[in-house]
Amino acid sequence: MNENPSPEQLHGAKPQPADQVAPKKRAGAKPANTKSAKAKPAKRTCIMVLGMHRSGTSALTRAISLLGAELPKNLLGANPSNPAGHWEPQRLIELHDQMLAEVGSSWDDWRSFDVNDLGTARLQFYKAEIARVIDEEYGSASLFVLKEPRISRFVPLYAEVLERMHIDVRYTLVSRNPLAVIASLKNRDGFTAGFSSLLWLRHELDAERATRGQPRIFLSYEGLLDDWRRGIQGITNSLGIDWPRPPTEWKTLLAEHFSADHRHFAASADLLQADPRIVDWVKDAYAALTVLKSDEADAVVLENLDRIKAEFDAMSPIFGEAFFPEIDARLRLLNQDRVAQKQLAEQRDAQVTKLTPEYEQKILDARAQAETRVSERAELQCLKQETRNISRKLVTAQSLINEKSHQIKALEAEKRALEIQSNESPKFVLGADVNSPSYQALSKEPESQQSVSVVSDETKLIAFYLPQFHRVAENSEWWGPGFTEWANVARATPNFIGHNQPKIPRELGYYDLTHSGVMSEQVEIAKLYGLHGFCFYHYWFSGRRILEKPVDIFMESDIDFKFCLCWANENWTRAWDGDTKNILLRQKYAEGDAEKFIDGMVNYFRDDRYIKINGNPLLVVYRAKDIPDPKRWFSIWRDRVAAHGFPGIHISVVDFYDITTPEEVEADSLVEFPPHKFNGPQNHPTEFPSMTNPNFSGGIVDYRKMIAQSANRPRPSFAMFRGIIPGWDNTARRQNNPTIVINSTPKLYGEWLRFLRFQARQDHPNPDNRFIFINAWNEWGEGCYLEPDQRWGLSYLEETLRGKHFDEGSEPVGIDAARSRLFDEIIAQTEHQEGPGASLPKEALAIIAPPSQMAVRTSTVLRRWPLLHSAARYVYRRWHKKVSSYHG
Repeated sequence: MNENPSPEQLHGAKPQPADQVAPKKRAGAKPANTKSAKAKPAKRTCIMVLGMHRSGTSALTRAISLLGAELPKNLLGANPSNPAGHWEPQRLIELHDQMLAEVGSSWDDWRSFDVNDLGTARLQFYKAEIARVIDEEYGSASLFVLKEPRISRFVPLYAEVLERMHIDVRYTLVSRNPLAVIASLKNRDGFTAGFSSLLWLRHELDAERATRGQPRIFLSYEGLLDDWRRGIQGITNSLGIDWPRPPTEWKTLLAEHFSADHRHFAASADLLQADPRIVDWVKDAYAALTVLKSDEADAVVLENLDRIKAEFDAMSPIFGEAFFPEIDARLRLLNQDRVAQKQLAEQRDAQVTKLTPEYEQKILDARAQAETRVSERAELQCLKQETRNISRKLVTAQSLINEKSHQIKALEAEKRALEIQSNESPKFVLGADVNSPSYQALSKEPESQQSVSVVSDETKLIAFYLPQFHRVAENSEWWGPGFTEWANVARATPNFIGHNQPKIPRELGYYDLTHSGVMSEQVEIAKLYGLHGFCFYHYWFSGRRILEKPVDIFMESDIDFKFCLCWANENWTRAWDGDTKNILLRQKYAEGDAEKFIDGMVNYFRDDRYIKINGNPLLVVYRAKDIPDPKRWFSIWRDRVAAHGFPGIHISVVDFYDITTPEEVEADSLVEFPPHKFNGPQNHPTEFPSMTNPNFSGGIVDYRKMIAQSANRPRPSFAMFRGIIPGWDNTARRQNNPTIVINSTPKLYGEWLRFLRFQARQDHPNPDNRFIFINAWNEWGEGCYLEPDQRWGLSYLEETLRGKHFDEGSEPVGIDAARSRLFDEIIAQTEHQEGPGASLPKEALAIIAPPSQMAVRTSTVLRRWPLLHSAARYVYRRWHKKVSSYHG
């Protein structure tokens, strides 16, 4: 259940006014303690609900109102996190936030709050304001319920105010398993487990200490859902309340109110005790509160809570004073950075205005319109509007040049291409590539124009797509409630000086792929920067599908984008490596699975958007040789696909460590998949970075050498689609033993892709079958993604687009010339670079070759015995280092 029931559950449930009803003890009720037994209820009684945010306080407050207690007149409205409402006074929330802010605190501050820090005058002001608001919100109601989680931190202030108003106070303290609170706060606010647990501890400890000796009862949110009748009876007996609404009415209302159907987060006490992220203070406090539900006078438990609070209070000023001011300082810096970015944008607009004065007013109008659009995608929208303006200016500039000179006839092909693109979505950004033929041609006077032959590259770029970014039951079971890949991404830390971790997304943010609009935005960006389609990872285990929601959402949508599927047929393990140890979900390859799998694919194949080669749907298989008899499987697939009316199926297998040619498994082609086979000793840097993680045991690979290995790969005798990565760093998944690619930049990636485009045109004359696979669109946990991040922004996407158009007349003659041009660009871009292993001569690039098949096969076999594999790898690296130094 959500903290509040849905509006449908509460249909017709209105609390009965309690103005004329005074609470009294029920016959035979047992008092909670001596003081509450002797106390005679006042004419007006307040039932105060205390507890941490997201702990069920709203659900309990609504239940008490259904019993007949009065609610405030001005309630905090509903929102996505509480669709049925919070049942708390909006005016008191605003007053509390103002009071906390005056002493540098806030609702999410886990430091202790001392009202005396306000000073005498301000404290008196807030006491008077609280009394006034309570009087105006509840009027003369004889029984009312007050809930606002912030009050848990300053209960004595309210006790004094209510006492002066001659209002009797009864306390209900509701708690919830900290793990469920942590999961809820992470979902709503993005809080970390450590931060949320301390916030929970502050609210629970302060509320418990402040209500000792007062009429009170301890409840649990989980207990109310399991047996609400017992909880309500406990409130009735312990607090001595005679409810205004007749039992015949409220029993029916509460039966509808308490339902676990909408509870999103749940956790057991055993899971809390086993969680290493949670400090012992929290575990001990939760255990103590559990005991107080049955015996609130347990001296040992109260003494333990006193100890926890004393230790926590002693620690809070030390670490809190370091933490919260630091966060404030960083927020100020972030705001300064945003101001600086705005200033840069204004400077850029001024430069565009100088280039074309006649369009100054149009640009100013466009800027004014863009500034009015306040949304989460504001920056992207501004970029799109600006590129449209620039595209129109380029077309106008071409028209002017054509009127004065006939020398630019060679640019007509480019003009047509730009006009087509501008009708769909703009593709160019001012200053994106001053070396492009279009930029050089249009920036010269007519008499100095050069004849160029600009053509469009028709190579189709397909990016692998990870559907891991949403919640599934399996991940919550294996990794903790609410786990997604973002949890890995956010917790990564640097392993060496200059290590860019964690990776932080920019335009798209930490998205949830179950929201239909996310994929539409991804596709919009992908098409804008020249991608042809996505290759979705498909997780299928003997009929059991995992992470299928994003693809299903895509299939049900009208998103205009090509796609295909890659069967990620490896075991799911705790090490994220598909190995046979610590298996969470195993590939069984049972009898009949071949038929079941391919029959389930036919619905995808029938989609008009599905990528096909000569009419045959393209299916990628990640680890072909893991299939016990892949030739038999593939034969079954071909027969059944033909039976469904297709001419055939194009099976492309990933170039994994245990395979060399597609003929080995009777597939149609091979898909190159860096960093597989690119992370050997030949590509290690000549000098490693300065490590800061003493437990690091991973591998380091030089991106420049990977490019050289790719360029030096001989043309195979079989069909193969080349592959490329923008980078690789799986620290997020394997902090101490990752594989990290260094020296990767957008420019180097762009040059590599430029070479692969050239090679694809040479090797695949038919553009319909000309593909390059990019690993990947959104593999954030492995550090290979095209989506914009905080460090590089849109640079990788801009480089992806940059090679779309080229001057055919200046293209190299043959693959050797193209390779030489690529190596020259690598040297030119890094010759002035500083850092470990920065210097890399062209001769060293020329001798880097793919590892021999013998080395690959030997490594594959030795992986069964880790110690033997480690020793062999050490010997091979030493030998390769000597060979490299000799050639150097």
